[in-house]
Amino acid sequence: MATVYELGRPHPLDAPSVSDTPRPPLVKVITSHEFSQLPDISQEGRSGLAALEPAEMNFVELYPSFLIGSFAVPDKSDPTGDPDCLSFYLDASCLIFIDDGNVTADLLKKVATSGILTKATTSHCLYALMKSLIADDFTWFSVMEDSMEALEEAMLDHSEEVTSQTIMGYRRAAMKMGSYYQQIAVMADLIADNENKVMSREEARAFEHVSTHASHLANRAETLREYSLQLRELHQTQIDLKQNSTMQILTIVTVMFAPLTLVTGWFGMNLTVLPGLDWPYMAATIITLALIMIVAMVLFFKKKNWL
Repeated sequence: MATVYELGRPHPLDAPSVSDTPRPPLVKVITSHEFSQLPDISQEGRSGLAALEPAEMNFVELYPSFLIGSFAVPDKSDPTGDPDCLSFYLDASCLIFIDDGNVTADLLKKVATSGILTKATTSHCLYALMKSLIADDFTWFSVMEDSMEALEEAMLDHSEEVTSQTIMGYRRAAMKMGSYYQQIAVMADLIADNENKVMSREEARAFEHVSTHASHLANRAETLREYSLQLRELHQTQIDLKQNSTMQILTIVTVMFAPLTLVTGWFGMNLTVLPGLDWPYMAATIITLALIMIVAMVLFFKKKNWL
């Protein structure tokens, strides 16, 4: 069932209207099926919204007497997952949100408690909703940056195991959010141009603030994306250092056992006559020489700081 708010009332978004004949300007929240049954929507508007529903993107389209658009709001707990989607239809007397879930209701509650809505117009209500979509996102980015810095410290201190998937998760989140803010900025710019004169000039200019804010957030997302690339390079560098250390140890062990390998090869030859085989101290001499060579190599490696 449609939820209707009368913008002419004090605190209009605190509670839906209970009037049988609500007075415009109105904000309505309805399902896609209910929207298809509305009699006063042009076929052009219906077709445009039908094309936007499966797109999962932030987009706006201007028509001579109205505008339509859609929002695809990422879940900040998992920005790489499926976004929350809704569409809208706006003219001078009515702002209709088409939502088959509870996304719009939650956003309107946020607008009501934030105090952003100060004018009883449909255009200003859309502005307030768009502003609330990105109002607290700088704080979210700060938390994300703190997590990335903690990850960097963990890699430098070797205090915990860091995987490539964790780093790539930050990169994908920054890319997804950056794309979201860029789309919001483009939407706000198109509405601010007000080519179809659906709203007053003052109301249209308010959307420039949304565009500026979204652009700053997009730049912030790009900064964190670049930071994630630096973390990935640091992680790869540490992997390379571990591999080099392992190869160094294997090389040292191989070199240390080279004298024994030489002795084994020499005296393991299938020869009937070999100088020194009949000497009673030969075995002890060979073992002593091998040990001396091993000790000498160990001292040499320690001097080079290879051990």
